[in-house]
Amino acid sequence: MARPRKTSRITPKGTRPQGAQAAPQHTPSDGRQSASWFGWLIAALLGIGTAVIVSNYMSWLPGSPASTWIAVGLAIVLVGILLATRWR
Repeated sequence: MARPRKTSRITPKGTRPQGAQAAPQHTPSDGRQSASWFGWLIAALLGIGTAVIVSNYMSWLPGSPASTWIAVGLAIVLVGILLATRWR
């Protein structure tokens, strides 16, 4: 026969001391969803930004390699990431 485990719990699991507040429950979403094109926009921005950075290093852009093209690519990727935080 197995022995019961020894724990440091004082009160039985599932009970709450007198006067304790209930834990706040997760509030359900208001039902809004992003448009179907929103995910594609995020993917496109991330892809275009990456393509600009890679094209800079491959010297396919005018005046490249230049830090300006890297900044443009990173800015496009950042916009994609910021939009991804708004996606529902």
